[in-house]
Amino acid sequence: MTGSSQGSSYPDLSSYLAEQPARRVADRAKWPPRGSARESRPPGRCDGCGPPPARPLLRRPVPTGVYARVPCWWSAERWVSHVERVYRRHYLPVRYRLVATTGGGISLRAVLAVATAHAAAADFRTGRNSGPLLGTTGAERGITAATGLGERTITRARTFLRLVGLATEVQEGRQRTLLERLDSAERGDTARGWTAVYALHHTSTHPVDNPVRIAAGQTPDGTPPRSGLVPTPPLGERVVSTGKEREHRGAPRPAQNRKNKPARQGAAVDARGLLLATRWRQDPDAPPWARFKTPTTWAALLALPAAHDWTARDLNKLLDNHALSGSRVFTHPRNPIGYLSWLLNRVDLADRPCALEDARDAEDAAAAAQRRAQQPADRANAVRRRAAGRDALTGPGRAAVQAVLDHRAGRWSQAAGRK
Repeated sequence: MTGSSQGSSYPDLSSYLAEQPARRVADRAKWPPRGSARESRPPGRCDGCGPPPARPLLRRPVPTGVYARVPCWWSAERWVSHVERVYRRHYLPVRYRLVATTGGGISLRAVLAVATAHAAAADFRTGRNSGPLLGTTGAERGITAATGLGERTITRARTFLRLVGLATEVQEGRQRTLLERLDSAERGDTARGWTAVYALHHTSTHPVDNPVRIAAGQTPDGTPPRSGLVPTPPLGERVVSTGKEREHRGAPRPAQNRKNKPARQGAAVDARGLLLATRWRQDPDAPPWARFKTPTTWAALLALPAAHDWTARDLNKLLDNHALSGSRVFTHPRNPIGYLSWLLNRVDLADRPCALEDARDAEDAAAAAQRRAQQPADRANAVRRRAAGRDALTGPGRAAVQAVLDHRAGRWSQAAGRK
């Protein structure tokens, strides 16, 4: 074909070349001037792109099945109120275990502060996944910064919550591995460990009383009743006694009769039984139910064992022997006094359980006392022997031996010279 280019949209190549300078000028007018935002744009970025999105922080997954058989709480307010009730009711019986575990006790203010921090970090529906930080990591404030308490105090508060059954540690805290720390550093996280994860719930081993009916919108106190076991009255019904209800009761006794009636005098308390009860309740090896009763209550039962020179160690040994015999052992007896009385009736009080051990300890103590009494004489004898050895260094015997050695050395030197 003459006068046209084959395979091109332009019939004439000369006309296409003539239009190119005009096209370049028109296209150059549309471009932005030098020094504009287009020239300052970094290479490889589009006009609408911003900084790269930040990577989420590294989280430690909770293993499946750790929350099996772990109850849920009712709400954060109920749980914190329940913590206060349990502390006031069960702190003294549990304190000896807390001291043996952490080395000290804990105050109610510290327990409530730590409990509030854990409740704020937990799932508000179930009370699970409560893993607040212990210290401060970046912009996140931990329990130490929020409560102003030390790490040891927070550890004791957490231990108390576990001992009374108010919290369950489902995942133990640990240090991060090298790969985890490198991955965390890339995400902007400078933490070096994983905090422990707890599940917060109401206790079933240390119940407290709930004497009043909770109205709508009121903060409940005490242990909530279990569903199905206690009939639930309507919200407006009263459960506690009021002034109108007391008017229909029997008439009280006259005031003059109460004034003239002599004061009731309690039975005399056995001094040895009271001393044994006091020492047994203070013994760290005593069972928890031993502290459910006062020393005065235990004194009447322990009067006869105290007369046979029983000690707190004998009472604990009695419980250990009963457990080793294969018999059933009650960790929380309903009647502690009756339970201990039944155990004492099965043994001969004249034969103390720790008689042989006490005799062995007495022999060891006597031998140790004898060694301590012999130490001054042994020390004086050692001083005399040391002084005699020092005197022998400059005595006549050493001088005679040195003279003989010098004489032999001279003879050896003469013999060597002749050779």
